[in-house]
Amino acid sequence: MTPESGLSRPEPAAVAPVTWRDPLRPAPGELANSTRLATWLCLLGIPVGVLWWLVAPRRAYRVSAEGAFAVVAESEAAVGSDGWLLLMLTVVGILGGAFAWWRVRPRGPYVPVGLAVGMFGCGLLAWFVGSLLGSGPSAADLAEVGAVVLGPLGLGAGGVLIMGPFVAVAGYAIGVCFARRDDLG
Repeated sequence: MTPESGLSRPEPAAVAPVTWRDPLRPAPGELANSTRLATWLCLLGIPVGVLWWLVAPRRAYRVSAEGAFAVVAESEAAVGSDGWLLLMLTVVGILGGAFAWWRVRPRGPYVPVGLAVGMFGCGLLAWFVGSLLGSGPSAADLAEVGAVVLGPLGLGAGGVLIMGPFVAVAGYAIGVCFARRDDLG
């Protein structure tokens, strides 16, 4: 086995080196995937805001010579509009968390951060779009005495915006709890 004997030393078999990865360092592509996920979830706020504007109840006012007065003194329209936005953000959050678990690879610590940021942006954008579309009656609408006009669409409970990120991350965490492998697959 020496060069003098004429026999060459056999080469070792090619074995892939085992690399140790820091668990806090993202896997290649994880940060880009999480950013893409957050962007898409945030952009879902536009159709959610339009849908909220279409289905949310708003308080009705009757225009008189002295001004606009509520048709019904005690209206649950304000709470109802908050409830509709809460329901929509919850559904989008559940679907976003499930999508992130089943489709986003590689999984790691940045995926739930992307979910939370994207869903919070979705809620803010939905609130903005819905409030912009349902801005209330114009001056021309208020000039006609006897007309019934709808009040502005708004968000009374700011905590509604937290439900989307909470549900999205919770749905993703449930998937993590039932992962077959420790590296989250």
